[in-house]
Amino acid sequence: MKSILRSIFHMPGVMTHELSHHIFCIIFKAKVIEVCYYNFKDSSGYVQHERPKHLYQDILIATAPFFLNTFLGGLIAYPTVINKLSNLGLISLNWIDILGMFISISIGMHAIPSKGDVLSTWNFVGDSDMNWLFKAAAKLIIAPLVLLVLLLKYLSSYLKIDLFY
Repeated sequence: MKSILRSIFHMPGVMTHELSHHIFCIIFKAKVIEVCYYNFKDSSGYVQHERPKHLYQDILIATAPFFLNTFLGGLIAYPTVINKLSNLGLISLNWIDILGMFISISIGMHAIPSKGDVLSTWNFVGDSDMNWLFKAAAKLIIAPLVLLVLLLKYLSSYLKIDLFY
């Protein structure tokens, strides 16, 4: 029962996370090979796509959940937080408000790009046909992003910092 409730809680966030990758693939015309918005076995999903033409497109596809999940999570929570919680407190909340807040928290928790997302960008640079100088410069530029996401993922697995996001 606990795993079913956990799966239901994570579903909106994972689906929005994968949808954001899919939308950015469409924007940058990166052909999508396969999509799984949600897998009930391990509360995950994926979007397999061909490599986009440019490095910046790959970076934006990989970091798309940060932008879309943050925006949607805030948009869903805004009416409840501003109109009800700030004025009337917890007593004024009804079941729709509480459901909206749970969905908003789920979406926000999955805003951090996954380890696979940033490693895909790292590998994009390594597999590209850029000369070695541009590859080195590109790796130096994206290394802080990769390290930051890996650190956030590590911390979220132990400290649940994604919940505070």
